Amino acid sequence: MGRVTNIWKVGFQSIFFRFIILFVSISLFIQIINFATYNMYLQYVQSHIETNYISSLSNVASSLNHLFEGIYQSNFLLALDRSILSVFSEEEDNKDISKYADISQSVRSLARIKYFDSFIDSAYIYKKKDDLIISNEGTFSASFFYDKVYRFEEYPADFWKSNHTSNQLFSILPPSQISGTTKNVDKVIIPIVQTKIAEYWSNNLYVINLNAQAIVRLLQDYKLTPGSILFIADKEGTMLSSSEADFVRNSELQAFMSSLLRTSDTGAPVNYREQKMRVITLNTNFFYNDVVMIAAVPENEIRSSLSNLEKLRTWSTIFTFLLSLILSVAFSKNLYAPIKSLVDRLNGPRNNEFKYLNDEIGRIMNNVQSLNQQLSYALPLANEQSLVKMLKYNYLYDDVSIEIHPHNSSFSFEHDHFIITVFQFNFRKPFYHSFSESFQSDSSRMLTSLLKALLPADHPCYFLEMDAHLFCLLANVPEGTSQEFYQRYCEDIVELFRTDEDFLRVHAGIGSVGHGYKGMRQSYIQAMKALWRISPFDGKRVYTYTDIDQEPGVMRYLLSRDDENRLFNLLLSDKKEEMHDLLKKIIDQNLAARISPSLLKELYMRFYMIGLQVLKQRDKDLDEETSNLYTSFILSNESLSVDQITESIFSYFDTVSSLSSETLKFDVGSFKAFIDGHYYEDIHLEMLAQKYNTSAQYMSRLLKRELGMGFQEYLLDLRIRRAKELLSQSDRKIGDIWEAVGFNNRNTFIRAFKGKEGITPSEYRKNMNK
Repeated sequence: MGRVTNIWKVGFQSIFFRFIILFVSISLFIQIINFATYNMYLQYVQSHIETNYISSLSNVASSLNHLFEGIYQSNFLLALDRSILSVFSEEEDNKDISKYADISQSVRSLARIKYFDSFIDSAYIYKKKDDLIISNEGTFSASFFYDKVYRFEEYPADFWKSNHTSNQLFSILPPSQISGTTKNVDKVIIPIVQTKIAEYWSNNLYVINLNAQAIVRLLQDYKLTPGSILFIADKEGTMLSSSEADFVRNSELQAFMSSLLRTSDTGAPVNYREQKMRVITLNTNFFYNDVVMIAAVPENEIRSSLSNLEKLRTWSTIFTFLLSLILSVAFSKNLYAPIKSLVDRLNGPRNNEFKYLNDEIGRIMNNVQSLNQQLSYALPLANEQSLVKMLKYNYLYDDVSIEIHPHNSSFSFEHDHFIITVFQFNFRKPFYHSFSESFQSDSSRMLTSLLKALLPADHPCYFLEMDAHLFCLLANVPEGTSQEFYQRYCEDIVELFRTDEDFLRVHAGIGSVGHGYKGMRQSYIQAMKALWRISPFDGKRVYTYTDIDQEPGVMRYLLSRDDENRLFNLLLSDKKEEMHDLLKKIIDQNLAARISPSLLKELYMRFYMIGLQVLKQRDKDLDEETSNLYTSFILSNESLSVDQITESIFSYFDTVSSLSSETLKFDVGSFKAFIDGHYYEDIHLEMLAQKYNTSAQYMSRLLKRELGMGFQEYLLDLRIRRAKELLSQSDRKIGDIWEAVGFNNRNTFIRAFKGKEGITPSEYRKNMNK
């Protein structure tokens, strides 16, 4: 038992087992809903049958009321017959002929009453004093009539003689079995006794006998199920009629009806003949006579109407439960598979995955919370980077798209106007020569900390690092703020570094006040343009952008053809002072014309090409490191100041001037000796120029001037001369000879030899051996 308990405990801890329990529970829940739905439908059917039976009983009551109303109205028809009234109300003996005529007429009138409705079996007047029965069938003595014609088991002749209706309109007597004539055998009659015809009262009785079998058939017609039993009882509880044909002599049925009338809970089922019956009652009256109508419906017949549904429910329950077990296992496997894979990947336990995953998820949530906390520290930096990206790159932002990031990071600006100031820190050569690399790397960080500490407190300000040594002060200002405040602030900052300009120069450009994010971007562009307006040749370090700084539609840099020629000649002649003056003049002219930074770089590119032309003229080249330095500077996307570009231009021209003024020392004899000793090798002019530290073009021109021919021509002539010597002075094969003198293949050798000598190498050898 303990082993089974342990297996159950371990199994229940498994998520797979819990999945199965879950799906089976869902299936059981569906079965419960199905069972409840069936019972609700059963109750609905029972309620529907009850409603229908009430309607049926009402229809029966309506039919019988119609019958009794007809009986009542027939009284008025009889009242129109003087013979009937004379016979009914006469108390004296009637021996004369006229009285017999009245009796004869009364018989005919009563016959008409008999055929008034199929429920009426007979009608007669009982003259008590005369002991005479006048019926629709004729006249009889009372004793003979109640003994031989209509002998009531329940009502003997004395009953009728002593009967009084207490001035009621009519009274309904309980049904009675009758006998007498052949046609009356086994009949059941319900007597309707009256002492009044219309407004005429009498001690005599006017009796209408109703055929109880007709009422039985009426009740049977209104049965909704075969086993149902319908009853009609008076206020004393006497059964007046039933849908059962033998209801008069059926004591069990009488007792059952009496028990129904005594039961207070009419909705509760009762037993009759070992089956449960559901009882439905309706209180009504038949022309001022209170009656109770009862319907007893077997519950098994109610259920039998749902037998097909019951079978379907049973089989569907079995099928659904079996299918749910199969699907529970299948779905549990599919759902458990990724969990099992995850647990296996995490090297977790197999018997309690739920607790293990819960612990792991808790650990992950703690890690996420810790990560969120760490990210919250980085959020200000992310906002700064977002602003840098927006200002630095020319994206087509609008205010709505820009608002997304600040909104998501709970960041917002106090005002809707902005002004941008750009600071450029230009470290000079003495700075790099005087301080260590660690101090140089820390200098930008120290400058950033210093400027952040000196931010103006009048408005919300943000200090952003846009590029190396390029910083942006973004001020969020109210509308109407003047540029003068930030111009004074920038001048104060620049003044702090005036004494150290040999090491560091600080330039500042100030944009105008702009509205919204587009205005912020425009102010940044204006600040950058203002920064480029600062000349390196005067003492101005702060420039404020104004309306007059608007650029014209199309511009180019200013460099005339004459200035290009003068620069070229000054570089060739190594006149540095005059060259520097001309460069300053050209740069100042372009800055005064307010050219853009891109045009200034184009001007620098043109200066670079002039320097290359000078070096080509001198058969000189920049070394690879120096060339890469200047080309990378030209092609750089960094935000460079005018001061940096100007300094680079001057440095480049000084380098070109120095290279072009160097005297070339080159020994042509040693070069010729090297070729003579290595002619058979794979040598070429570029390799030799690199060996002798000169250019290939310069070496080619020098050889042609000294030797009277170019390098390739001299090398070919030397190889052919050596081949001729081997052809004439040795027996070596031609295939060995062309390879020995430096040719790559036989065809090239033969073609070159014939081109020089006019004959092939074989022909030359034959001529030499003759």
